[in-house]
Amino acid sequence: MKEQIIQLEPHDDVNSVRDKLGWLRAQRVLLVLPPDHHNRILQRKLDLVLIQREITRRRAHFALITDDPDITDHAQELGIPTFPSIAESHRIAWRSQPARLTIRREDQPRPYDPTVAAVASRLVETPENERRQFAISIASFGLALAALLTVAYVVLPGATVSLAPASNQVSVAVPVTADPSLEVIDFDNALTPARIVGVEVEDQATIETTGSKDVPALKANGVITFINQVPEEITIPAGTVVRSTAGNPVRFVTTDSVIIEGRVNATADAPIEAVEPGVEANLPSSLINSVEGPLASRVKVFNAGPTRGGDIQQVPAVSQDDYDRLRAALLQELQQQAYAESTELLTETEFVATESLIVVLVQGETFDRFLGEEAETVGLEMRVVVQGVVIDERDARQVALNELAKKVGPAFDIDEGTLIFRRGEVTQVDPDRRVTFLMQSSGDVAAAINASEVQRLITGKRLDEAQVILEQELPLRQAPTIEIRPPILKRLPLLAPRIQVEIADQG
Repeated sequence: MKEQIIQLEPHDDVNSVRDKLGWLRAQRVLLVLPPDHHNRILQRKLDLVLIQREITRRRAHFALITDDPDITDHAQELGIPTFPSIAESHRIAWRSQPARLTIRREDQPRPYDPTVAAVASRLVETPENERRQFAISIASFGLALAALLTVAYVVLPGATVSLAPASNQVSVAVPVTADPSLEVIDFDNALTPARIVGVEVEDQATIETTGSKDVPALKANGVITFINQVPEEITIPAGTVVRSTAGNPVRFVTTDSVIIEGRVNATADAPIEAVEPGVEANLPSSLINSVEGPLASRVKVFNAGPTRGGDIQQVPAVSQDDYDRLRAALLQELQQQAYAESTELLTETEFVATESLIVVLVQGETFDRFLGEEAETVGLEMRVVVQGVVIDERDARQVALNELAKKVGPAFDIDEGTLIFRRGEVTQVDPDRRVTFLMQSSGDVAAAINASEVQRLITGKRLDEAQVILEQELPLRQAPTIEIRPPILKRLPLLAPRIQVEIADQG
């Protein structure tokens, strides 16, 4: 049910209250009385009866917002609800009792007593009485006519005053902090409640490795000299293994077979190649000095020259930096996935601050390559729990609107139809998960003009005088216009309700 709130002023009386009810457009109305009990507004029971009758004529219901015990007692007798605050009036359903607009039968006047009527009928009319009666009738007619003209002069004239309040556009940017530990809005400190939502997500990712490692690439080769230790011919087959003995032994094999002459200290050279590739097989001369196998007791060996050609090459490998980059990239993807899933849990006016998303639990993390392993790519699979702070933008808008109202002050009204709210960037997320962000609010405001005050200022004033008063007393963006009915009159009506005040929209 539509509700209208009328704030009464200390100077109001029953007549001005009834005037304000002339603009009633709702089925329910709350009359808010001043809290100061020294201002005796509507203290009499008769005042409440008159207000109750006016409300009943308009087919509406009303309640009083007051804690005055006398007014409360009168209101209870008349069936008028009373509440200590506007908020209390919204907690329960209520209706006011309609006023009696007809006289009860027991209160109606009784008919004349027949005996008294009979005595009155015996009065004798004399000529003198007739003349006196005629004079009285003429005088009465004159008085009635004068009274009628006076009433017509007071009641019939009307006027319409059109006012354009001064207006402007005002905006504020408020840093609002959403606190998960808060339950209600703290307007003084721009704090709003928030809640924490968590979702479990998993995904995998792969990146190219950036590390590298050296691996043997080419085998060293050279020439080995065999020395016969017996007086017999010896055949050295290809594949015979010789090696160095100093430090880490390096093994070589002959690549061709050779025959040593059958005498002691006879020699024969054979080509050799390292068993394993790499620079370790690049040996200086005279380091290869041992033969493996059954020929070890029959021949000796040495390399007269160095072995050369052993080399290495760099290949891609998994590094710690690859692990770190892959983990960071996958966590970012998981947070975005968590953001998308968490938005499905929100109402239309809620949002998740992306800056507040954090991984609170890693339930699984598996790399598909070892650290240092030769590989061109490395993959990671993760399953985590992500939490974020959920904020209701309606609360933030209320805080911004409150700051806007503080800025414009009570002398101006905000046009709710022009209000625009914009949520700005998050400026901070503290360790307690409190999120601070900017909330912008802008709207058109116009000077607050009280129609009753306008009526009071110009009631009974001359047209030119009223024009000057309005321009001096009210903040207007253009000169007021006053239309008097009938136009022949140059003075505004003596009755305030006969003056209609029209206040233009802010646009």
